[in-house]
Amino acid sequence: MRRRRKTTAFLSSETLFSKRYGIFAVRGTPDMFGYLTADRSSLEEKDFAEYRSVYCGICSELRKNGLLSGTLSLSYDLVFLWMILTSMYEPQTERHTGSCPLHPFSGREMSDNIFTGYVSDIGTILAYYKAIDDWRDDRDPVKLTASRILSRPFRNASARLPRQASVIKESLDRISMMEESQSGDIDGLCNLFGTLLGETFVYYQDDYWAKHLREFGSAVGRYLYLLDAVLDLEEDKKHNRYNPLMQSGMGSAEWQKNAVDLFIGDISEIYTFLPIVSYSSVIENIIYSGMTKEFRKHFESRPVGEKDVP
Repeated sequence: MRRRRKTTAFLSSETLFSKRYGIFAVRGTPDMFGYLTADRSSLEEKDFAEYRSVYCGICSELRKNGLLSGTLSLSYDLVFLWMILTSMYEPQTERHTGSCPLHPFSGREMSDNIFTGYVSDIGTILAYYKAIDDWRDDRDPVKLTASRILSRPFRNASARLPRQASVIKESLDRISMMEESQSGDIDGLCNLFGTLLGETFVYYQDDYWAKHLREFGSAVGRYLYLLDAVLDLEEDKKHNRYNPLMQSGMGSAEWQKNAVDLFIGDISEIYTFLPIVSYSSVIENIIYSGMTKEFRKHFESRPVGEKDVP
């Protein structure tokens, strides 16, 4: 029996500090998130210090909500969302030194504002659905334990964010139905994930910028679903697993390159309409380099004969 693609995960591991570039994790499982990270090789130290302080602030918030070390639902993807919203609305942001159970002998700088709790709730909701999805796929007792740990924080987060929680659930349900039917409608699947992510970028529903933020988040979501399908394609072929690119017949290197360029172009075009000032160097590093680094790595690793585009 062919297994469904996994589509409900924020990369959530403290190993983000230990792998690629000595800081960021490479993608270890075929999850939907973990791609919205900075390219450390082209990020200045002062910018990285801000980047990490936001990450640590979110981790601290998750611990306050009863999620132990916080890493069950923590990722650098949440930092990207926090930075976009913070730059858009410029709330009062405090930066302080706090304690960390993972680094008990040295304090950690943490950034905190009204969006810290918000992105923590978004991460918790998505992490819960990931744990449930993994349990159903693998029957791994570790995943079952994770879902039980997350169940109360998930209910609390969903109660605080009913609009976003509803859109996330509905979108994931529709994606699941399409994947289980072996759909080759890659555009439809990308659009559904775009709808899901777009809603998480809207904090103030009636705000003037809500429409633009939703469009931006949707463009990012469409790209993430496409990228995940592209990066999984060879393994899915090898193990006879479902992948919408196989069902649609759209999997050539040229098609992949053109599709990635098109989706990144959509993100860039919408981004130019957003009044981003603070954290712009980090945000633009993520959009123009970090988001594509996994694809570049994947493309360069292809055998020479398969590189049918430059």
